[in-house]
Amino acid sequence: MSTIGSRIHDRRVELGFSVDELAARLGKNRATVYRYESAEIENFHISVIEPLATALQTTPAYLMGWTEDKEIPGTETDAGVRELIEIVRALSPENRAKLVELARLYLSAQHKTEES
Repeated sequence: MSTIGSRIHDRRVELGFSVDELAARLGKNRATVYRYESAEIENFHISVIEPLATALQTTPAYLMGWTEDKEIPGTETDAGVRELIEIVRALSPENRAKLVELARLYLSAQHKTEES
């Protein structure tokens, strides 16, 4: 039987995140992530589980052990799309708007090329 800590660790490793990277995504320090992954903490509050699930690109239900399905329902599983989503989430609102505008330009150009 896997624990919440082992699921956090396994998912982090599966995604290729270092402890420091996960800590940065959570706005925590590495010692906190190590505590999350160890048996030191048994009962996680939802205010901890939700950000962990988001950072680990999974659901709270998976981390809690209620399901074995790691994927967020309705999300793309393509690695490139997941990476783009993470990049967009990390951008400031101003830069996010610029990126959306640029993506629309690329999509428009693609449609024009396909029509030719």
